[in-house]
Amino acid sequence: MGDFVMDDWPVFKENSKITDIKHIPDYFTSGVWANTDLSEQTGVGGHTLYRPLFLLTINIGHQLWGDSALGYHALNLVLHGINTILVYFLIVGFWSSASRMTAGMAAAIFAVHPVHVESVAWIAGITDPLVSLFLLSGFLLHRRMKLLQRESPHAGRLLMIGAPLCYALALLSKETAILFPLLLLIFDALFYRTSLKTPKVIVQYVAYTVLLILYFMLRSNALEVGELTADTLNNSGLWSRMDFQNWPVLLAFSAHYVQLLFFPSPLEYYYAIPDTGIMALTFGGLMILSAILYLPKALNNGGGKLYALSLAWVILFLLPALPIALFSEPVFATRVLYLPSVGFSLFLAWLIHYSHGRSTTLAMTSKVATSILLIWFAMATMIETEDWQNDTAFYSQAMKTTPDSYKPVAGLAMAKEREKNTDYAIDLYLRAAELAPLESEQLDFQENAASLYGQTGSTDKSEKIYQDILQRKPNRSSAWVGLGNNALARGNSQQALSHYQKAYQADPQNFVASYNLTMIYQSLGKLQMSARFRDISRRLQQAQQARPQ
Repeated sequence: MGDFVMDDWPVFKENSKITDIKHIPDYFTSGVWANTDLSEQTGVGGHTLYRPLFLLTINIGHQLWGDSALGYHALNLVLHGINTILVYFLIVGFWSSASRMTAGMAAAIFAVHPVHVESVAWIAGITDPLVSLFLLSGFLLHRRMKLLQRESPHAGRLLMIGAPLCYALALLSKETAILFPLLLLIFDALFYRTSLKTPKVIVQYVAYTVLLILYFMLRSNALEVGELTADTLNNSGLWSRMDFQNWPVLLAFSAHYVQLLFFPSPLEYYYAIPDTGIMALTFGGLMILSAILYLPKALNNGGGKLYALSLAWVILFLLPALPIALFSEPVFATRVLYLPSVGFSLFLAWLIHYSHGRSTTLAMTSKVATSILLIWFAMATMIETEDWQNDTAFYSQAMKTTPDSYKPVAGLAMAKEREKNTDYAIDLYLRAAELAPLESEQLDFQENAASLYGQTGSTDKSEKIYQDILQRKPNRSSAWVGLGNNALARGNSQQALSHYQKAYQADPQNFVASYNLTMIYQSLGKLQMSARFRDISRRLQQAQQARPQ
């Protein structure tokens, strides 16, 4: 098992807000990133991610094994293993016990499907196994309730509570769960010929509707969206990031995702829009078209109910992730396929079962093909897991995948800085500055390099970078602080004082500048001025701690 990777550091490893149970109420009143120390340091918020149960889970994990990466990896594997068992029982329930081999093969495919690597090998990917655990459990409870009600109209009342409860827990784990009630409606219509016209069915789905409304109320309050009106939605962080002229990207993403379900290669982490090849577009597009065109025939044959359900499963759990393709900076991530891949396993089970009813030769062919698929998927998963062993392996591979993006370069720079490989980190920060499109990001990376130069005693190189920054942004307070630190390292207290004063003048809200002025005035014996800036720095610190995240 590997180390922490990427977002694992600010969320799991370097986050005091998951170390104590006193923080748990905050998980339900604010977003994910607002519940990290990174939020206080940089002001980043959680404008689109509301996942309190995810935060609660990792808080409990921290109480059990601290900040051990091994503990969190083990938890991911346990959840994935439970989900595999649930997929098995999900499939077995559609046929008699004679089809256990079919269910076992389809569940095994789910267990080793390469698209799960990102969700299982990456600690922060736990949201996908977590939400899947509750949705699979909810579906099984709902199906059991329907079976009992077929025998007796008054049976299964306790299960009427269990399934919606699972839905509530799923909603609090990840946004993907939103369309789950629609899947249950489709299941009821296919297998029990029920509709919302029946009073009992209406009562059953009232609970899901109420839970969804409560969820949106909690979410909007936590993310400070306000009332769910057209204006607030348009002005919220999610909708403002969308560009509906990106619809070709949406189509490409859809085809690519479907292609990866059937043919999971290549599997990469992309920091930019992936170069969707002609194979992905053609294969994925044909699979989507074929699946839709075959649907009426499958339903007319009478044995196509599971086929229709598998199709609905893939579509409904992929839909919530697809709008990300419309963002001004689209994000393609294979982790969104974790839950839709259950639908792929359902389809595979239907295909194997269907072939068994045709001929012995076709049945044997389907078993051999599934066995080959299982071996291929298992080998591909083992290979892909290597890319998630640590930050160096991950970012190095991401740099090959998206060579024009500054993000993996900056990520590798931070990894090398943690490893105390300062020279390599400096080179990477400067390279990230060259690749970054925004001037603010360029200056940040240059400052990181200048700071590392200063820490290693190369104050001349550090000052040169700081001077270059100040030529572009004369009032950049943090750069003046850096120059002051270099002057102090050389023993020039008066020059350091001058630089810190300029830093404070450029930004009176800069806590570091006021704190450094406190210390240097004290070292120079100017106690009155030191006391003044001590009060200022205390007020700034108190204001920062009181600021809502």
